[in-house]
Amino acid sequence: MTTSAAFRTPSRDEAGQMVDRIVETVERLNSIMQRETELIRAAKLKEAGQLVDDKATLAGLYQRELEAVRAAASVIGRLVPDRAEVLRNRLAGLQETLSVNLAVVGTARAVAEDMMRTVADEVSKREMPSVYGMRGQIAQTAKGPAPLSLSRRS
Repeated sequence: MTTSAAFRTPSRDEAGQMVDRIVETVERLNSIMQRETELIRAAKLKEAGQLVDDKATLAGLYQRELEAVRAAASVIGRLVPDRAEVLRNRLAGLQETLSVNLAVVGTARAVAEDMMRTVADEVSKREMPSVYGMRGQIAQTAKGPAPLSLSRRS
């Protein structure tokens, strides 16, 4: 039975293969996100950054496979219910990993931003000119935060 020109109802084997492919992708994505979380927690940001491309590639693959599975969800549920249950479990695990990963990445970002603000404030304090105030005392004039430049090479 064909529901549209763009979608052909998969056979039992095809439905099983679709689920198997996305389960494998979910497991790989889950693994790389867990690794990234571990590296960020250990402050190994350079190593964590090296996972970005692989994570993005897997996320794109996951999205495409998920669209295909959603389009055939009722057929998959009917033809391969055991594999559909495995997929639901893997997706729940991925959701848990994603929640932890987002929290850790968010915390690392907040810490980095706070560090940058602190450094900028310290640099601008040192660069404030000393002048004499109205009562002859040395006063600092505020210029605002100093601009910073970072190099990724160091």
